[in-house]
Amino acid sequence: MTGLTAVKVAPEVFWAPRKDRIFVRIMVRDCADNYDLNISEKKILFRGKDKEGNREFNLDLDLYEEIDSKKYKKSSSDRMVKLCLNRKKEGIFWPRLLETKAKMHCVKTDFDLWQDESDDEVEDDAANWETMMNNMNIGGTEMGEEDELEDSDDDDLPDLEDDKDMEQLE
Repeated sequence: MTGLTAVKVAPEVFWAPRKDRIFVRIMVRDCADNYDLNISEKKILFRGKDKEGNREFNLDLDLYEEIDSKKYKKSSSDRMVKLCLNRKKEGIFWPRLLETKAKMHCVKTDFDLWQDESDDEVEDDAANWETMMNNMNIGGTEMGEEDELEDSDDDDLPDLEDDKDMEQLE
């Protein structure tokens, strides 16, 4: 009689880019202490088993660009392994995590950590928000012109008709 073998599973991977680093979360439930992680300049290799030995997690990712394999941060829990990978060349955001353009079903965007390249510019604009609002002509008039403009909301409204006319229509 043969023993049960572990089911091989590709864990879900969530990622988010920055100009100088990449955030990666590898979702591996009940695999906190029982895994091997190898990070090289262009590759992430992950192998692990859950506590019961029912699932064997295998992950082999060829990265879009090089990272600093000696300077990265790692944190693991019962649910996931978190990585903060420093990029070798700071610059524009990576358009994808992987070198290949082919879609891997297990690699997904981490919208909890996602930040667009333009978000830095938006923050700079937010600092000047009050100045922009003061420069805008919100009221639609220049100083001193208020007397010349007549608002249509000031016109008298006609009286409402009696309900008796409505009863005759029914």
